[in-house]
Amino acid sequence: MFTWFFFSYSGRVGRQSYALGGILLYMARLFPVYQMLRATDEAGQSFWSGIFLIVIFATLVCHMALSAKRLHDIGRSGWFAVFFVIGDILMFLFLCFPPGTPGPNRYGSQPDSPR
Repeated sequence: MFTWFFFSYSGRVGRQSYALGGILLYMARLFPVYQMLRATDEAGQSFWSGIFLIVIFATLVCHMALSAKRLHDIGRSGWFAVFFVIGDILMFLFLCFPPGTPGPNRYGSQPDSPR
């Protein structure tokens, strides 16, 4: 279920699951930033900067997968998740509010389950 939720681009995700998963990913992004600010030497800051770049890439991929499934839930193509790269937090907030399609749609039978 974990790999489907964060890495699969098929199926549907409801509003609450999308919001909680997104908040978890944003918290994962903030941890290396916190460590960079806490580091007292340049080597520590460089190390956490590298970790931050890796975490940004990983969470961006996960956010796009979540966004594609959320877009599927509202009846839109998952390809619109590409806009997440441009408008990260705005896209996240935008997708937290519209209700999903009631009942089955062409992307799955119900939210929060693999196709």
